[in-house]
Amino acid sequence: MRQIIIDLGTLEILGRQIPLRIFGYGLMLVLGFLLAVWFARWRARRAGEDPEAMTKCGLLALVAGVLGARFAYVIENWRDFRDAGPLTVLNITSGGLIYYGGLIGAALAVVAYMAIRRLPMRRYIDILAISLMLGLAFGRAGCLLNGCCWGARSDADWAFSMRFPIYSKPLVKLDGRPENPYSLTTSGPTPVYAWQLSRGLVAPPAELIDEKGQLKRPALLSEREVALAEATWSLPVKPAQPLGIVNALLLAGVLSVFYRMRRREGQVFALMLILYPVTRFLLESIRADNDHNILELILTHNQVTSLLMFLAGIGLLVLIRRFPASAGPVLAERLAAAGGRRRATAS
Repeated sequence: MRQIIIDLGTLEILGRQIPLRIFGYGLMLVLGFLLAVWFARWRARRAGEDPEAMTKCGLLALVAGVLGARFAYVIENWRDFRDAGPLTVLNITSGGLIYYGGLIGAALAVVAYMAIRRLPMRRYIDILAISLMLGLAFGRAGCLLNGCCWGARSDADWAFSMRFPIYSKPLVKLDGRPENPYSLTTSGPTPVYAWQLSRGLVAPPAELIDEKGQLKRPALLSEREVALAEATWSLPVKPAQPLGIVNALLLAGVLSVFYRMRRREGQVFALMLILYPVTRFLLESIRADNDHNILELILTHNQVTSLLMFLAGIGLLVLIRRFPASAGPVLAERLAAAGGRRRATAS
């Protein structure tokens, strides 16, 4: 597996060379957002609600979600960011987002919007729950294309094991250097290889090491060094990202079926808060990017958050039983009632 990058060369502005790149990670986020919003609009229309409100919720969730996800990632990896400039902190094009941080940020923004607009909140969050899982599936596809959120070591002969190259070649490269397949802006190895290298699990060919003992920039490699790099791959790892994609799609399917069977509005969202943390807790156990040991009660931050979210889902499910089955009248009924009140006031 390799990272997917489309390198369109560079753009010179005021004497500065600005790389023009499209990362598979960012592309998947955009596609996931568009599909999730379309699906939420479709379901809102069928539920008798305003599709435009779902679009606004989607835009709020996108902005607040990305900020929340990035904020959570920066906090977790503060040692890597404390000496970096603001542009490095805000650069999300090549990864560096934590889903739970995004979920919390998006939820706060959307709930605030619904409260201000006085929308039937339980009905809307049920609609959004399914779209969240669809968006998550595309986010995991972005992780796969970027090489982040990788799995732990696996047996080399396991049919589902994955390997990542030392350097990733762009899917499309238009920088005018046909002799070298790597992008000018590629400065380091892929995340999986870098992690294994930092722990002494892999050793790159000596020809790829410079006089300072560091890996050479791939854009400066000779023809022979390029051949060596193309033959250098990571040790096999478990398919954490593909399993994350399958998990999100299965959850979206389960929630879609339950949506038709629910007896109270809000139960679909509560079920998502229960099911997703369980699957995320298990998926974390096969990943290697965060130290963990369940038997010794050493949990990742995502596993701790999963436990808290699971309890929140149980609490919400119990709380919903205290409310009427319906969250209130649909949009047409609310508009008719508002019109009646205006006529009564005018008379």
